[in-house]
Amino acid sequence: MEIEKLVGNQKAPPQQLLFLSVLLQAMLDATKPEHSKESNESIVSRNNAKAWFFASVGVTAEDFHTVCDVAGVDPDYARTFAYKVLKSKEINYVRKRINAVLTFD
Repeated sequence: MEIEKLVGNQKAPPQQLLFLSVLLQAMLDATKPEHSKESNESIVSRNNAKAWFFASVGVTAEDFHTVCDVAGVDPDYARTFAYKVLKSKEINYVRKRINAVLTFD
């Protein structure tokens, strides 16, 4: 999975970077590992993040499309990427790559 295809290698305006960060943070939330003693809040946050990527109607779907539009990312590509990551055995690798992108200097 190439995270660079989602975020690109070009300099982007600050608002685009903000919305790309929203997408990447949602991916981190959706892929957060499950733990036997985790709080209900963590479970709900993970489930909400997953639902946000895949909602097809309603305000949630509209919000997703708005975030993708401002981020300059095709919503269908973002959903396909999220689906592949969630079904992948490389979730830890992808999480590390996303964290690296989000902590750039």
